[in-house]
Amino acid sequence: MSNLYFKNRTVIQLFITVVVIFMFYNFISSSADSVKSTDPNNSISEVQLEIITVTIPQGSAASEISSILDATGVVTSKLAFELYLRNENLTNKLRAGTYELPNNLSFEELTSLLLKGPPLKTYTITVPEGLWIVETLETLSAQTGYDINQLENSLTSGLVVSKFLTLQQSQSIQNWEGLLFPNTYQIDIEANGEDILQVMVNELEARYEALLQTYSLPGWIGNPNAFFTVASLIEAESKLDEDRPLVSSVIKNRLEDDMLLQIDAAVLYALQKRKSQVLLIDLQVDSPYNVYKFTGLPPTPISGFGQKAMQAIFETPDNDYIYYLLTDINGKMTFTNNYEEFINLKNKAKEEGVIP
Repeated sequence: MSNLYFKNRTVIQLFITVVVIFMFYNFISSSADSVKSTDPNNSISEVQLEIITVTIPQGSAASEISSILDATGVVTSKLAFELYLRNENLTNKLRAGTYELPNNLSFEELTSLLLKGPPLKTYTITVPEGLWIVETLETLSAQTGYDINQLENSLTSGLVVSKFLTLQQSQSIQNWEGLLFPNTYQIDIEANGEDILQVMVNELEARYEALLQTYSLPGWIGNPNAFFTVASLIEAESKLDEDRPLVSSVIKNRLEDDMLLQIDAAVLYALQKRKSQVLLIDLQVDSPYNVYKFTGLPPTPISGFGQKAMQAIFETPDNDYIYYLLTDINGKMTFTNNYEEFINLKNKAKEEGVIP
């Protein structure tokens, strides 16, 4: 009888203990289920809304995170928040970083933010292919707010560096032509103009080196400057990706035959004018970029260029084409090695309004 009494007493005590713990946890959780208050009818007079900056160090335990949030006023109960994390099995899942947190979030809302991690403080800029260096800097200035003269000075003063330029070469803005890779970038909000330019320079270098991991530089190219120059000519002359390797083949064949390249885009670069038609008087400009007068490649690239233009050089087919012409309003080009055929194609394209 005595043993039965003590057994029953023990069971009752255990039951009461469990009930008390359960009621205690529910009391804490319900009383602190929001950081300050989640009741929409609760007036601001009770809790003044604040945005609090909180930093959670890497490797922080649940107890440490709870202490930080409690100390900064994001939660009202360290114990309640820690118990919530343990109950939801989230103790090792919250991400370190610096957060801007309102002081009126529920535990569920708060942990949702801490699970995602702090928002990235970046903005997006886009630099399209085919822009001259001056146009590239204008585009960057318009999207970032940095003065164009300051951007140019960052390049020519040695603050931005390229492995493809010596310090002396970098002092001329024209030598930077083609060395800023056109792309869409996520830019850190704290980045200055030099940082942005360096990112673009590094991107070109990385892409070039990546290609050389797969391909060897063609013998008719010779060096990186020639490679970038040909890529810029391909970018300027072709609208469709399928035509880029063929444009490259025409450039290759003309260089190997010591022919004038006769590329209008290079003449327009020499003139620093954007227009739809190159006139006979334009072909008289005395410039090393006038490839109607001087054989070989221009001294530098004539614009920024994209990945497809670089890739096209390594995919240059063997053929005897030395002429190409835009023959379709959708951008398709026709290639030939016959001058008479070229002239006929040109006349037809003019009649159809494809070219001026």
